[in-house]
Amino acid sequence: MSLGTLSVRTDSISVADLVSAGFTAEEISKLSALKASYPFVEYVDSGSQWQRLLFLKWRYERGDLQRA
Repeated sequence: MSLGTLSVRTDSISVADLVSAGFTAEEISKLSALKASYPFVEYVDSGSQWQRLLFLKWRYERGDLQRA
């Protein structure tokens, strides 16, 4: 996978912002670890996207869709 095709995350929320919002040090640490596991915007999928993919898989398995 080429970095040229992925969008690097550009979040501007700092640790100080999280502290002022009331997050604990442990919560901030967990959020930082979670953010690090999704370095590119394209890695983040919503639940609705997942449901659509499951629906398309179901239709394909029934023979309603042809493989491209």
